[in-house]
Amino acid sequence: MNKDKIFDELLILKCHEGDYRAFALLIKRWNKKLIYFACKFTHDIETAQDVVQNAWIAIHKGLYKLQDPSKFSTWAFRITYNKSMDAIRSAKNKSEVTLNEKMDVEDSIEEDDSWNTISDLLKKLPEQHKLILTLFYLEQQSVKQIASVLKLPEGTVKSRIFYARELLKRKYKEVNHEKN
Repeated sequence: MNKDKIFDELLILKCHEGDYRAFALLIKRWNKKLIYFACKFTHDIETAQDVVQNAWIAIHKGLYKLQDPSKFSTWAFRITYNKSMDAIRSAKNKSEVTLNEKMDVEDSIEEDDSWNTISDLLKKLPEQHKLILTLFYLEQQSVKQIASVLKLPEGTVKSRIFYARELLKRKYKEVNHEKN
């Protein structure tokens, strides 16, 4: 178990005791990850920020119910996913969002140069592959956690990781071949 996960678990236990500073620190540690995750669905940074704000409200209201602090990341991603789907449905119902209004999320969230290279390759993948690789490699979620977040069987998650990884390898080879 890594230090960050242990620290998050400690913060959650402190939140159970009513420590608002611990919750503020939890937000500081997780907000950017959740916004990035929500952007994968909403394709709009402002919508993603709204989604995550709503997710934090739900997290705050339900945090006392979370009996196992080690499940926080899966639980938080699931809430964010659900809130993202709500926002997408709402936008479709109101016809406020069009495909032409999509925003380049990676330009809106500051990252280092190595992330930009990976991000460029991820952009070329279908949405489901992009999501699965983001959760597995970047968010370091287990197959079981991803299955829980996406409500898919673990076998399906494993299969999607395999095919997404193979597709990413092909894209990487294409990019390297073009550079040479």
